Amino acid sequence: MTERIELELGARPWAPSRAMRMVHELNFYDMPTEGILKKRFRPAYYFFACVDGVATEYNLWVYTRISRAEAQRLKRLRSDDLRRFEARLLVDRKLTVAVANEDQGILHRALVTVSDPLRVEESKIASQAWQTVQEDIKAEAGAIARMAYC
Repeated sequence: MTERIELELGARPWAPSRAMRMVHELNFYDMPTEGILKKRFRPAYYFFACVDGVATEYNLWVYTRISRAEAQRLKRLRSDDLRRFEARLLVDRKLTVAVANEDQGILHRALVTVSDPLRVEESKIASQAWQTVQEDIKAEAGAIARMAYC
């Protein structure tokens, strides 16, 4: 299950591409903030969550590929059991991270791997993801600055 989710720039984080549809909403705060996505025409499932900035102009989202059994379990769990299971889904997996703007949708994408379960439990995944996004943006800006002008 290493297939990376496809995110389209400008798309809403809970509907990140035309190839994806939300099959179950797990949390809502003015918008879906956690849920299960399914790839159209192919049985591939993804868990998504807003991990920072849910009530601000910019927010941070994570996505990870999950199995059908994990998707079914997510649908059944509630409260603390759901939160613990969600946290385990984010450990030792490649996460796709997206920075989104409330008006412009997804602005940037990056890959992150969290190997320490305590970082997830303590909600420190957001700081690690923000750091990765900032490093990616700096690297992209540096590459653009080094390009030869025509």
